[in-house]
Amino acid sequence: MNGGDRMELERAKQAIASADAILIGAGAGMSVPAGIDLMDTKSFAKNYPAMLQYGFTFGYQLMGYPYHDDRLKWGYLSASLHNMFQLGKDDTYQKLFKLVKDKEYFVVTTNIDRLFHKNDFSEERVYTPQGDTSLFQCKLPCSDEVWDAKVLVEEMVKHIDPETQFLTREDLIPRCPNCGGEVYMNVRSGGFFIDDPYLQGQVNLNNWLKDNGHKKLVFLEIGVGYNTPGVIRFPFERMYAQLQHADFIRINMDDSNVPLGGIGLQMDIETALNIFLTN
Repeated sequence: MNGGDRMELERAKQAIASADAILIGAGAGMSVPAGIDLMDTKSFAKNYPAMLQYGFTFGYQLMGYPYHDDRLKWGYLSASLHNMFQLGKDDTYQKLFKLVKDKEYFVVTTNIDRLFHKNDFSEERVYTPQGDTSLFQCKLPCSDEVWDAKVLVEEMVKHIDPETQFLTREDLIPRCPNCGGEVYMNVRSGGFFIDDPYLQGQVNLNNWLKDNGHKKLVFLEIGVGYNTPGVIRFPFERMYAQLQHADFIRINMDDSNVPLGGIGLQMDIETALNIFLTN
């Protein structure tokens, strides 16, 4: 670490320590230490070996993939959802919570894994505009209804052929309880997305900004790249430009460039959090 990096780290540490309020923006990078890395070929091969025969080597290749057989689609999706549902307390999330728990904080995250909820962050202080994988919805959609996915997923994973990744019981393929149509996770992956469950989160964020925008505020952006920059990265930069008394910290191994006056930390998240938490 060179002298400039140390100075930026110290600036960031002091900004967080003296902040009255912290607005956290968390992207996919935040969940990588917890075990969710859609670019990881090693864990993909270990968890879904049958998928290799179809030419898939990492999870990101299957984001929005147009499956030709629902048995393969739900054989893979149920297995990957099951693995995500098993995740709970995570050291990196716990360190972040320890850092902000005694301050006014709010979280905006593109992550759909509920790891903030599982790691003690208040439900009322977490906004997940991209959705939630623990909920299902009609893909039409025929209504604004969403429902719990976990019971269905746990039944499906009992009936996956390990040689093909196919769901062996077609009667377990999820169907909309209202119209009998196709079902998908309640995540923002098309025009069918039902955002009703997240509207209160947006209201909570706006109210939080009204209450805390005039205070000594830190924008703490973690693991946010350019996949969906319009959700966190660009809005955070715009808000920072409007608040002269605010500080801006971006932790990102690949995209750590910051607006004028901001603090860019090109390092892994856990290292940065460890330094922030030292006396």
